[in-house]
Amino acid sequence: MSPGRALALVTLPLLILAGCAPQPLRPVDSWEEHLARVAALETWYVSGQLGVRLPDNSGSARLRWQQTQDDFRIDLSGPFGQGRTLIQGRPGAVTLQQGGEEPLQASSAEELLWLATEWQVPVEELRYWVRGIPSPEQPIQQLKRNREGLLAELQQGGWHLQYSNYTLVDNHWHLPRRIVAQHEGARLTLVIHTWSAS
Repeated sequence: MSPGRALALVTLPLLILAGCAPQPLRPVDSWEEHLARVAALETWYVSGQLGVRLPDNSGSARLRWQQTQDDFRIDLSGPFGQGRTLIQGRPGAVTLQQGGEEPLQASSAEELLWLATEWQVPVEELRYWVRGIPSPEQPIQQLKRNREGLLAELQQGGWHLQYSNYTLVDNHWHLPRRIVAQHEGARLTLVIHTWSAS
């Protein structure tokens, strides 16, 4: 497998953040109501920039992510100098395609990442983390909220995530625009320029 493919797969844990045209950000009414509102959001599209710093490699890529309930499509353009990488998944089937190479397939994103990189990544939890809420599947080691009542810092599943910017989407959802995540020797930074939700 090419280094570009392996590095692109490593970035899957952080391929979600949110952003759009700036709007005034008001505090959430309550943390519990915010959790319920954002957890109900299952269809979204984001595009932005992903930066990766690993002990022996680093790079950046443009990304487009389409999530429709359990189905997802992640398109990385120019990832780390390796061209285009497309990751598509639904329950029981995940495929990665990169120009000039045979597709990789697995029954889950976690399994695909392990086969390609030997990284154990809680991909299922990412569906919550990218929306700025903790996963209900694992205990929370640390959680801090900002002055608007939104998630500022989360430690869960071996990852430490910092949320430093949010946007109000469709006057309804407070969603992240920038996340920095660290796990062992990896540091991932994602900034989203476009965010839509339904």
